[in-house]
Amino acid sequence: MSDIRNMLHPDLNEEIAVEYKDKGPSHKDRCQKKRDVILECGIRPADAFFEIDDGRVEQGQAFVLDRLRIDVSCLKKPVVKIEFSSLIVFEAEDEKGDEHEVEVDLLFKLIRVSNGEREVVQSWRYLYEIDIENNIDELEVEMSQPFTVTFCDKPRSDELEYIMVVEGIDFEGEFDALRVVKPDLSAIAQGQC
Repeated sequence: MSDIRNMLHPDLNEEIAVEYKDKGPSHKDRCQKKRDVILECGIRPADAFFEIDDGRVEQGQAFVLDRLRIDVSCLKKPVVKIEFSSLIVFEAEDEKGDEHEVEVDLLFKLIRVSNGEREVVQSWRYLYEIDIENNIDELEVEMSQPFTVTFCDKPRSDELEYIMVVEGIDFEGEFDALRVVKPDLSAIAQGQC
């Protein structure tokens, strides 16, 4: 305190000097110093190539796109933010009848594994549908579209595994190709003060 008073102009009164008294680190400062951050990236990304038989996408297909493991045992009240991105690519056509339709319906599931138990913590639906009823010969669709999601989790376990899965739900049209490529799963974890 005396060092601060000596640095102040002599005309300043004692009340102003008291404001500079060391009160210790604020709650915000203490919290920021203890907040570790963990970043983990996917360990086995794999593209999903859907099987197509004579223009029809086969039913019941599911693929693991990426997975990661994260240990949050060093964090107090951890929060884990998951980010996932990919590209959905397909080529399809419909040339029969007066009405033309192409549909791709996919379900993305984020699975958390903790203490040996698997749980779907969030799911997202990708739906592309085009339906044309005018007098055209055929409908052709070539699509490459990004698909990105985020999710915040407050786990109760210390060692976690997150897995992103895609399932085929429904398809209309004659397909030449359908795939989910360049999957990227990552997680950022931080403790709460």
